[in-house]
Amino acid sequence: MKIQVDGEALYGYMGGESHHSGAPNVVFLHGAAMDHVVWTLYSRYWAKAGYNVLALDLPGHGLSGGQPATTVEQYADTVTEVLAAQSMTEKLHLVGHSMGSLIALECAAKMPGTVCLAMMGTAFPMAVSQPLLDAAKANDHSSVDMISLFGHSFGSQLGGNPVAGISAQMLAERLMEQAGDGVMYAGLNACNLYQRGEQTAASVKCPVGLILGEHDSMTPPRAAAALYEHFPSASRQIIEDCGHMMMTEKPEATHRALCRVFEGSVAGD
Repeated sequence: MKIQVDGEALYGYMGGESHHSGAPNVVFLHGAAMDHVVWTLYSRYWAKAGYNVLALDLPGHGLSGGQPATTVEQYADTVTEVLAAQSMTEKLHLVGHSMGSLIALECAAKMPGTVCLAMMGTAFPMAVSQPLLDAAKANDHSSVDMISLFGHSFGSQLGGNPVAGISAQMLAERLMEQAGDGVMYAGLNACNLYQRGEQTAASVKCPVGLILGEHDSMTPPRAAAALYEHFPSASRQIIEDCGHMMMTEKPEATHRALCRVFEGSVAGD
């Protein structure tokens, strides 16, 4: 589905189902240099479970037009505009990974119709090393190599995957290689510049679930402590033997963790 925002067409994957008025909504937000593809399994599951699904390609990513934003806040403004245009602001479940988790955080603070917020592979501050920023700014392939190496657990680097013949590491590399020049740098720099995490977390009213990879070297579980402590209502789940790219590294464990976040929001109601 294509959605017009500020003269640009943004793409949103709906999990193969149509929009149903009055149904709960779930929105998936990807990380830097990624796109809706990382959410395919999860989008299909919740679409078949009766949710209105939108796995959005952020501006300049995937099948969306436009240029990547330079700040997390700008991305959040775009997402809230998209959700308003699609009548998805109520009964809203927000799910974000990495950069997308910070965008989802900003959206949850703005949108009172948010039922729950799932932040995956998150941290605050989400600092990015200068060598990685420099490589991404130069559109050097070493930026892909660094994220591939530090974003996956040792088991995934050896090729371990519950689906025979599939390498989570190679999937991530091919996806990052498809991103246009400057897209990765814009996303990484937006994460690096983001300063409002604790303030925004304290203003979020809905239940929050942090889903973290045990062996995540990009956003280690300890780096999410500042966020966790500032949310009025939050849970934390650690996925064992998993790195940053949890959606492809440990799809079943990640799915179950997301289900628990959604179930917790129902219990909280």
